[in-house]
Order: sequence, then structure tokens, then C-alpha cells
Amino acid sequence: MMRHLYVIFALLLLTACDDGDIITVDLEFDKELDLCTNNTESFLIYDTRENPNESLSLIIPRGNNEEFPFTEATPVGEPIEFNLQQIGNRFIYRTYNRSIVDGELCSPIPPANLTIVEDYEADAGTAFATVSIEDDDNDGIPNTFEYGPGGIDNPRNSDDDEFPDYIDQDDDNDNVLTINEIETDDIDGDGDPSNNLDTDGDGIADYLDEDDDGDGVDTILEDANQNKDPRDDRNLNAEGVEVPDYLNVLEATDHGNPGLAGGNIYTRTVTVNFLIEDFNLDILSATEIDFGTLTYDITFIEEADD
Repeated sequence: MMRHLYVIFALLLLTACDDGDIITVDLEFDKELDLCTNNTESFLIYDTRENPNESLSLIIPRGNNEEFPFTEATPVGEPIEFNLQQIGNRFIYRTYNRSIVDGELCSPIPPANLTIVEDYEADAGTAFATVSIEDDDNDGIPNTFEYGPGGIDNPRNSDDDEFPDYIDQDDDNDNVLTINEIETDDIDGDGDPSNNLDTDGDGIADYLDEDDDGDGVDTILEDANQNKDPRDDRNLNAEGVEVPDYLNVLEATDHGNPGLAGGNIYTRTVTVNFLIEDFNLDILSATEIDFGTLTYDITFIEEADD
């Protein structure tokens, strides 16, 4: 763990008083924060290091049915503030008798052989959390391509449903997921897999094409068994190869619309940067420190209709 945690006191040097003696405290953490979610009343956000064995922890309140501490981005220049003098907000520095194993601080019952040697809690200060998010449907198309000309502020929604393309697993609502309608090998080498598969050569990639084989029957209608999955209805094409009917111009039967398969899953990556200002831990104080960055994923699932 290679983070240098400096206090702005005599040129970024942490200093402290202990019984009248001036000591120097050098905290080298990696700034890669971890999260404990097993306490129903609070979240524990922490960093650890070895040699010496230390931890820095921020504890913040947890609301009812709150699975994660942060789910939405903060406006630019408007971080979330946690007053360390308020009940429930705590910033703690501890040392231990041995190194800390991953996840050990999350245990509701501390290991018998782990002893806290020093324990200091800030009695003042403010923690600031700046949150950014990135959503992705993990369909093989990079977000930068799925945003379209409008960018993230006005993202493209090809099928005009409730999900913009970058969080829509089926961009054209043909009951064939986007990830099953693209070439992921980037054959032409331009970094964009979205233009690699265009079965009917009409200039519209299959994952955005309602009629993938150009036979005049929309893909969603070429579902012979009406199970909302056109991929398992197959016949021989002109080359004698068995392929799905929606990719076979020899099969152009309209079986009727079975309805949308429905359901959608996308992932939100949450990144939180923490800054602690004007804190006092008894043995040390600081004007400002970069506590580090916390990153975690949230999965959003919309169940399909029965």
C-alpha cells in the first residue's frame, strides 16, 4: 500500500503532540478504499496498511433499506458533506498488533488475535464525498458509441422504450439481445464492433435493425414457436446451413407478434472520492487530506413480465 497521506503543517508533514513531545506521523495508505455493508445502522469505509499495521476509517449513517451509501452522482462542485461532530459520522485512526486480513474489519465479532493498540477518533472536521457514476448494459457496444450524437446528456434510444441504448440490453426491441447481434472481434479494426454485423447489407447494424435479413418480415415476427426468442426457430438457408429464420431470406413467414420478452439488466459503477478537512485526532490534526477512492458496482434488474 503506497499512499502518502500528508498533513498541511510545515509543508505537508503530519505532526502531533504526545505529552509535550513533538512526533512525526507518516501514514502511507494506497487510497483504495473498501466498504463494509453488514451493519444495518452504518456503512464503514476504510483503508489499511502494513508496517506499521494501521487503518483509517470513515463511518456514516445507513438509512432503512439502503443497500449502498451512494447511488447517484453529485452535482459538479457540490459534494455530500458529513460533519464529524454530528452523531453517526466518525473518522477514526487505529493501530493494531498485527496486519489486517482482507475483510476482517467488516466482521461483527473481531478475531480474538487482533488487538487495537491505539484508537483515535476525530472530534471535529468535515468529510466530503464527490460521487460519479457510469451505467453500462454490458452488451459489447462501448457507451461512447451508444450515446449517439447527443452524448450522455441526450443519449440515443433506438427503440423509444424506457431505456436509452447504453442501458438497454435489446436496443431494437426485436427479442434478440444486442450482445447476440454483434461481432465482438472488431474485424475491420476501427475499434467499433457495432458495424461488423449487418446481415442484409442495408447499412443498419443488426442490433439496430428491426428486419435483420431484409426479407420484409420483422425479426420479432419470425418466431415460429412464439416463445419470444427468434433464435431457436431455425431452417436451412441457401447454402444448406441451418440458421435462425430471422437471418434466413428463404424463411419469410409472419408468425405474428409474440410480445416483447421484456426484462433488462444494467450495471452502475459508482466512484466516490473522499476529502477530509479540518480534523483533529488528538495525536494529529490536518487542514486537508485525500482519504481515497471507493468504487463499487450496483446491478439494476427489471424482471420480465409473466
